[in-house]
Amino acid sequence: MNISPKSTDHSPRRARSDAFLAAGLAVLSMLAVALRAPFDIRSGGFGGGPGPEPGDVGSAVSAPLQRPTVSALSFALAAAAFLPLLLRRRYPLSVLAVVTGIAAANDLVPGPPSLVFLAPLIALYTVGTERSRRTLIVAAVLTATVLVAVATPHYANATFWADVVRIISMVAVAAALGDATRNRRAYVAEVEQRAIEAELTRDEEAARRVDEERLRIARELHDVTAHSLSIIAVQSGAAAHVIDTDPAEARRSLEAIRRTSKGALDELRAMLGVLRSPDEGDVPLAPAPGLARLSELAAPMKDAGIDASLDVDLELSDVPALVDASAYRIVQEALTNVVRHAGPCTVSVSVRRDGDDLRIEVTDDGRASRAPASNPGHGLAGMRERAVALGGSFESGPRPDGGFRVYALLPVGSRGGHSS
Repeated sequence: MNISPKSTDHSPRRARSDAFLAAGLAVLSMLAVALRAPFDIRSGGFGGGPGPEPGDVGSAVSAPLQRPTVSALSFALAAAAFLPLLLRRRYPLSVLAVVTGIAAANDLVPGPPSLVFLAPLIALYTVGTERSRRTLIVAAVLTATVLVAVATPHYANATFWADVVRIISMVAVAAALGDATRNRRAYVAEVEQRAIEAELTRDEEAARRVDEERLRIARELHDVTAHSLSIIAVQSGAAAHVIDTDPAEARRSLEAIRRTSKGALDELRAMLGVLRSPDEGDVPLAPAPGLARLSELAAPMKDAGIDASLDVDLELSDVPALVDASAYRIVQEALTNVVRHAGPCTVSVSVRRDGDDLRIEVTDDGRASRAPASNPGHGLAGMRERAVALGGSFESGPRPDGGFRVYALLPVGSRGGHSS
């Protein structure tokens, strides 16, 4: 797992921490040089003259107290090796090249041991955190090669091979730590991104479900209220027309209004009850309307001056509940449109099983026009949505010989459905 080859973390906080690190290590390195070579009053400087040459065992034995001479260059190199680390995140490869060269030069200058060897290790670690693994491997090989090459002139020294192993080991460890840090950062970033995406997905899913439920409730309310109120409007108009001349007919209209309004209130009460909090209790629930109740839709039509006939030829027991309820609502809305727009007429409702499909057809011979263009309503759109949601199709429009036709095809078998 690799992060982007370019670092994006150049915040002021990071810059301050790099500055403190570079300055602190530079000061610490110079102190280490000074402590390794105490000031010599006789020579007027640090150290006590040149130290023994590498591999010169005799000199080391004859002058055990001789300390290496420390020049101003040793202090300069001790500081210069760490100061470039200030820019290690912005220019990791350039900083690595600079501090590796300084560390090599420090090894070639006579002087006491210092902390300069840490500079290329820190720079290499930074390359591991900021660049790809391939770049890190190349940088590690080149760094180890330079540092080992500096030690090559001392191959006769008894500690030469130990120094080579030490250099390669430290370079490998620094590179491995940088690579591991980069992987960890990439993993954390990926987890955080997935969490953000999951949260967004949850929010979008919740919003989608809310929209679907709102649309469903709107359809149900429209189907219940539109049908009942259309019947009530027609009956109340008829009652007002004959209340003086034919009180008995007006009474029948009022009785039809009472029955229709009572049925609508019962359905609304049941529908609104399921929206209550579950702890309210005593929610009046009614069975979802289905094709078995189509006769209840046709009964009030006669009072509105509409002759309705039903032709239901199917086995209701094997019709899925959702298809059953949707078919009922489609027929209900179609009859509502007849009451509202067709005027006194004859309407025929046909519901038949055709293989894996349920065919619904509602035709009338009344006025072909429906809702005016300025206020088209939601009836036809709601019927189409119900049919398409089940994978079926829906058609509606004026008949060639007059009247209006509504046709819906709902899949009830194992087939996937039809396109609209």
